[in-house]
Amino acid sequence: MTTSKQFFDELLHQITVYETQEAKEIVFWLLEHELGLKKIDILSNRPINSTKSIDWDSIVKRLNNHEPIQYILGETTFYGRRFLVDDSVLIPRPETEELVDYVCEWEKKTNRIESEKKVIDIGTGSGCIAISLAKELSNAQVWAYDISEKALVTAQKNADLNQAANVSFEKVDILQYLSNGAQSKLRFDIIVSNPPYVTKQEAAQMRSNVLNFEPHLALFVEDNDPLIFYQAIANFAIQTLKEDGLVIVEINESLGEETAGVFSRAGFSETEVIKDLHQKNRFVRAAFLKR
Repeated sequence: MTTSKQFFDELLHQITVYETQEAKEIVFWLLEHELGLKKIDILSNRPINSTKSIDWDSIVKRLNNHEPIQYILGETTFYGRRFLVDDSVLIPRPETEELVDYVCEWEKKTNRIESEKKVIDIGTGSGCIAISLAKELSNAQVWAYDISEKALVTAQKNADLNQAANVSFEKVDILQYLSNGAQSKLRFDIIVSNPPYVTKQEAAQMRSNVLNFEPHLALFVEDNDPLIFYQAIANFAIQTLKEDGLVIVEINESLGEETAGVFSRAGFSETEVIKDLHQKNRFVRAAFLKR
């Protein structure tokens, strides 16, 4: 009978395109998802039942083709919750969890954590930010926009999966929203976004598991207009944010001050570039001191 450690080592040996430590983490994740084996089960070298019902060769082939493990399994975790993912949505990153952290801490500092609030997530993708805020903030009603119908289908599945009935999804192209004469009647307490911000010239520096599999619609902007989404978000926010509200967006780390400048020029009197835990420019916060 095969033991858990033997099977782990066998799979690890077959995955050749990742560094050893990353490959180990992938195999740990794979065995937990497919066989229910925790890391302690694997390391304790327990006997395991037959694994023949799973097409391991296909999984290994996809991994060695640089397909992300999250797409192979069809799910990932974000802020302690399970989220479905497919190639219509970006895979949520751990760094983006810090955006949710910031909003929750800001609400506590302003003594509004229990108050009713309206939140909007622009470019919601999998819905991970919108749904996490809907679950973490008491009495929050959350709206989530995206241009991709397929992404919105996935996001709605994630809202159902996480029992986030207080999230409403809508197909909206934020780049065309105001130019089409649309005006939101809603006024928001919090506006968040993780929009496309990678320039096409930066694509050469990206890993193939991102470049070849994740949706380019959600990743890239033109080299000659890298802040186009932030301009649209700022214009939307200046019309819809409440006087004591918060805007926070994830950014291209090389364009921190430039992104903050977009919000300053739009009319926000308070802007700040925020670093993540790795001390990289990760977010821009904008607010009104006076309106």
